[in-house]
Amino acid sequence: MRNRDIERELFIELINYQLKDHGVTYDDVKDNPQWYMEYKTTQEKEQKFIKHITETVVNTLGLDVKQAEKEAQWFILQWGLTTSSTEYISPSKKNSEPVKIKKKN
Repeated sequence: MRNRDIERELFIELINYQLKDHGVTYDDVKDNPQWYMEYKTTQEKEQKFIKHITETVVNTLGLDVKQAEKEAQWFILQWGLTTSSTEYISPSKKNSEPVKIKKKN
């Protein structure tokens, strides 16, 4: 199998993995150029997905971990689902004082 074919199969597998919680696949979204904006994920799930991408790229393409991490970041930048804008505050930070940010003059 040519390298280009392997990369295409990997791309589709990663898209399908990312969309599995939404009950859709690459075939369902491939004709919609804005599909990745229509589905949301959490920051926690995105971090797990990045780990999955990294491991899959290492095993499939034979890249080292650092290169695979860069590929994962590029994938998320181009094809990653929108993350929810809600930030989760850990219980230990709820009682802390707000951070003050100074404006530049």
